Amino acid sequence: MSDSGDLLILQQHIKKDPQGYKDEFQLQWRHYEATRGLFLMSPGQPSLEFQSLVMFMAHVSEHYPDVTQNSFKQGIVELLEKHGPLLEHSTRLTLVKALILMRNKNNMKSVELLPILFSLFPIHDKSMRQLMSRHIAADIKGSNKKGRNEQFNRKIQNILLPIIEQEDEVCAKRALSLMTDMWRRQIWRDAKTANGIASAAFHPSPRVMLASLKFFLGQDAAAGDDGSSDDEDDEDDSKPVLAQPTKEEVYKAFHKGTASSKKKKQKKLKRAMHSVKKALRQEEGQQKETFAAIQLLHDPQGFAEKLFSLLRSGKSVKAETRMLMMSVVSRVIGVHQLVLINFYPLIQKYITPSRQDITSVLAALVQACHRQVPPDALAPVLRQLVDQFIHDRARPEVITVGIKTVREICLRAPLVMTPELLQELVEYKKYRDKEVAAVARSLLGLFRELAPEMLKKKDRGRGDGSSTIQQYGVSSIMDRIEGVELLEEALQTGRIEEGDDGAYHLVSSSSSSDQSDGGDEEELGEEVDEEDEEVDDDEEVDDDDEEEEEEEEEEEEEEEEEEEEEEEEEEEEEEEEEDVATNKEQQNGKGEPLLSNNPESLTSLRKKLAMAKKSSEIPLEQSRILTQEDFQNIKALKHKKLVEQAMKKHGLKSASKRAAARELAEQEAEDQLLLESKRSKLHEHAVNPMDLLGKKRGRADKEERLASVMEGREGREFGAKSRIKKAKTGGLSNREKQKRKNLPMGAVGGQVRKRLERNKLKSAKNFKGHVRH
Repeated sequence: MSDSGDLLILQQHIKKDPQGYKDEFQLQWRHYEATRGLFLMSPGQPSLEFQSLVMFMAHVSEHYPDVTQNSFKQGIVELLEKHGPLLEHSTRLTLVKALILMRNKNNMKSVELLPILFSLFPIHDKSMRQLMSRHIAADIKGSNKKGRNEQFNRKIQNILLPIIEQEDEVCAKRALSLMTDMWRRQIWRDAKTANGIASAAFHPSPRVMLASLKFFLGQDAAAGDDGSSDDEDDEDDSKPVLAQPTKEEVYKAFHKGTASSKKKKQKKLKRAMHSVKKALRQEEGQQKETFAAIQLLHDPQGFAEKLFSLLRSGKSVKAETRMLMMSVVSRVIGVHQLVLINFYPLIQKYITPSRQDITSVLAALVQACHRQVPPDALAPVLRQLVDQFIHDRARPEVITVGIKTVREICLRAPLVMTPELLQELVEYKKYRDKEVAAVARSLLGLFRELAPEMLKKKDRGRGDGSSTIQQYGVSSIMDRIEGVELLEEALQTGRIEEGDDGAYHLVSSSSSSDQSDGGDEEELGEEVDEEDEEVDDDEEVDDDDEEEEEEEEEEEEEEEEEEEEEEEEEEEEEEEEEDVATNKEQQNGKGEPLLSNNPESLTSLRKKLAMAKKSSEIPLEQSRILTQEDFQNIKALKHKKLVEQAMKKHGLKSASKRAAARELAEQEAEDQLLLESKRSKLHEHAVNPMDLLGKKRGRADKEERLASVMEGREGREFGAKSRIKKAKTGGLSNREKQKRKNLPMGAVGGQVRKRLERNKLKSAKNFKGHVRH
């Protein structure tokens, strides 16, 4: 029964009735042991009989443990450990399949199998490597399918971590690929996995180092590779791009066909939608994955310093690997707000516009900037950036990249900017290139919010001129929830009331107050219309007349300065009037002070009692748990406060007096809230090098230019009027009717004879004798 077909039949019978075929199994077991002894004499020779017996025993040996006594599993393991590289390809693959089959039947533990499989990875056998990689990933995924099996995961991680640190490149690369794959599949998301991948960044093999660096930068998530470019080692994991089902497919699934066909189409549609949603979730989570891995590093300062020392001393490192190391170091510095002073002089050497990957270098520089970096360490880098990129001889694209990078640096570390340098950069707002002028205006707008006192008076705008930049080393410690004071004030004044459901809701403003201010709104609306007309008239100025534009800008700046001076004078007069009014209130008609100033008077005692009650009140966040509605109310109150500040900044005392300007104030408030929230978490986000480039379009080719020309000619007529064929509005002409008229046979014959005679005359006239050859 040594034939493979007979063994398959016996295998089926044993699975149905193990005890009935015990004698046949014992016979095959003795035959297996004899064949194995013969095979060990020459392990490099192929043996189909031995392979068929191995697979037979792997299927049915679990039914007879008293006969095999676990010697089958041990014999296979010994063969692979001692003679693995010498075995013939098909024989070795069969032995690996037998062990995987026993693991799938739970006859072998994964802790026993994994070291054996990883010891076989250095053997150059592509099919076996793919089989082992798929099995290991599927085994870990299956063990965590019903729930996270922490005990199993720790055992597997303890096996993989020493393998990553081995000098063997193939084993370390496969172990690293497995850990990164488990991270992307949301199976292993702990600090042990992140630090194990981080340890591979210091591996002596460049491929293993490259794979670890790409993981922390998120480049491997989209490509799905493990840092290797060898086609023999890597399998093709390319997947087709998923598309949303069309409206026609959805309509057919619910309205076309029989009931059974509809059901099949709906199931297929549901599976397609699930796949599309899964792919979208994976794309959205790619950036969050790398950020979470960097956050879980145990010793970020030591990791950054060690990687920086490799970057500084690695002379044999390729340029691509050097750039990735620089990006990872800057990312770790930014996320954990580390102080690595020597990193900035190193990156200063690479800041030249002629470099091919200069945008990646600038992105790394921006990522390494945060509030904890001393301004003195960043000042030479900023000076080098300005000198190399922002000057009169530079191209507009280079100036755009330079100013954009300066703006991103100032967002993260505004103390590095000086007033002289800022004024020099702001002057580019009048540059001839639109992209450069727009970027310079964005830098101007940033410092209008952060530090208006660093700008000239004409560039500060209408803000209060207060700086929001803290000095170096100063940190604001929050002892309460941000914005809870606004919520308490709104509760005391009655702007927030408790609803029927027990939640607190913000009360909308009454309509009576709106009606009372209606006349003022109409008058101010007319003023706004007049201002809009003036702006429209200014916009009609020809762009080519640059001298007139400069004169108008100077006049507008002078008008703004006069308005600001008038506003300051009005505020001073109001303050003086208020002081006089308070002095009058504190005195009676005879010029003597009122009794309220007496500390023992009734009014003074009442004020003291109110102050004592207010000081003894328990804060709102300590008296009850704030709900989601409370936080929404805090957000709305913040927005309302910023809107009122923006309206006052434009010279308006209340928000209800000028409805036309309210939209601008709300937009300004939203921008300010967005800037504050963005600055607080800006160091955690990666910088895309392509965002530092300008948005200048490339030159269109001939087809695109011709298409735009033809598009502009639609509805227009070109050429002489006699050649323009106008569309007819009537019927056919007499000539066309004569051609289509049905004539009798004689008339038709006469027309034919006339045409033949006419052609004969033409041919005689054009004949010039015989043609000479």
